[in-house]
Amino acid sequence: MKLKYLFISLILLSGTGCNDGFLDKIPTDQLSDESFWMVKEDAVKYSAATYRYLVQSGNHMVMLDCYTDNAVPVHIHAEQGDISSCTATASNPHFKQVWQDAYRGIRRCNIFLDNIAKVDMGEDEKTVLIGEIEFLRAYFHATLLKFYGGIPILTRALELNETIPSRNTEEEVYKFIVEECDKAAQKLPLTRSDNTELGRANKGAALALKAHISYLMKKYDMAASAAKEVMNLGVYSLYGNYGDLFSAEHENNSEVIFDHQYMENALDYDYTGSWIDQFFSPLMMGGWEALSPTQDLIDSYECMDGKSIQDSKLYNPDRPFENRDPRLAYSILWHGCEFGGQIYSTEGTMGNGNATRTGYTMRKYINPKNVGNEYPGWTNYILFRYAEILLIYAEAQNELNGPDASVYDAVNKIRQRPSVELPPLPANLTKDQMRDAIRRERRVEFTFEGIHLFETRSWKTTEACVNKPAYGMTFDGKKVLVEQRKFDPNKNYLWAIPLTEIDLAKGSLVQNPGY
Repeated sequence: MKLKYLFISLILLSGTGCNDGFLDKIPTDQLSDESFWMVKEDAVKYSAATYRYLVQSGNHMVMLDCYTDNAVPVHIHAEQGDISSCTATASNPHFKQVWQDAYRGIRRCNIFLDNIAKVDMGEDEKTVLIGEIEFLRAYFHATLLKFYGGIPILTRALELNETIPSRNTEEEVYKFIVEECDKAAQKLPLTRSDNTELGRANKGAALALKAHISYLMKKYDMAASAAKEVMNLGVYSLYGNYGDLFSAEHENNSEVIFDHQYMENALDYDYTGSWIDQFFSPLMMGGWEALSPTQDLIDSYECMDGKSIQDSKLYNPDRPFENRDPRLAYSILWHGCEFGGQIYSTEGTMGNGNATRTGYTMRKYINPKNVGNEYPGWTNYILFRYAEILLIYAEAQNELNGPDASVYDAVNKIRQRPSVELPPLPANLTKDQMRDAIRRERRVEFTFEGIHLFETRSWKTTEACVNKPAYGMTFDGKKVLVEQRKFDPNKNYLWAIPLTEIDLAKGSLVQNPGY
């Protein structure tokens, strides 16, 4: 059974009634260790349900671009507005949700690892499930590290009313994540034998997480090595059509290493279904247009000659969207664009309620078939893909050895994807020039994929990004100032530990600076 369908069956099971005989045998509040950890089905279902705690794709992946120079939020008086304006307090619900989901996932991982030995099942199958849980435990710790910095490492389930221990350092958390990834990679298969387990982590996911977190921690030797391991697996390749890569019809393709799986006709928006269509689709589709791309992001897309709009002879300010990097049109809608059989218009709506503030809105990941947003979104959200591995390798290798042939090759593969077809990078770039080229490439390649916030934090450029004035464009081509934000480098490079968690910790947790 595919992970997404097994997952929905668990949701349905949790909501069904029981006869008196069943109630006599199983506690009403939870399944006891004695009654549950017995057969293979128990372990398979428990492990599948642990995937529900992957970071939520809407609020905590896509929306992260609103805290950078890529976008601003539409709903400025909501919690995301406070984060974007750098005025959020430790009581912000988004801070709490990410923290709690990750630690709930960690708790499930620890309970699984404490009990899996009791289960009567084949050792090979058991080993794979253990590898999945080790990967997930690493993923949850990595999520916390990226948002909050050093956090408590938990390798056992805390007892009722037991306070959480004090924070480990960022370096200690990083080393723990790498160790978990290494253990998981030894146990996980390269691929699954058939389609029945789509969505479960494979060896590539563990190595990708290792490369990803090493890159963000500036451990360039480890990042390059782990990325190269993924490249050498021979399993993944760039998908030909960039636009189709983010559609429900083309999910589970050759570029996807690990994703958050959703299902059609889901019962909820938080776990089996996605909020992405409702949150971010255009007003004309019944969406809330919750994210508005900035003019700065639009201007960062090159022209088809591989030059910036400042340097290219192909750029026409009167027709600014012609002859541009195709990823711009695959990712973003502007006034006059056709989408889902309708024409997107910002005339008379810009800045009003659930409408763009900048004259642009998100196209990537929006499902044109979900007209009126009658259903939760069902397009899988990619967490790791092969393009990221190539650019991790390129930048890490450039930092270690400069722009050698392997660096050029990795970047140019992405630029020359069949649906993009940009010229290769110029020859004889310096190390600094190559770094700038890779970072620009990362920005346009991974728009709305929950990456740009963390990479700018790693580069220590978030302050400069956020403090730039945010501009937009009216339907008739007039540039307008939308927002001026003020980033505090002594505070805003990390999220606050939720105030409720600080209170429950009874002094064991020290809050991040500035909150």
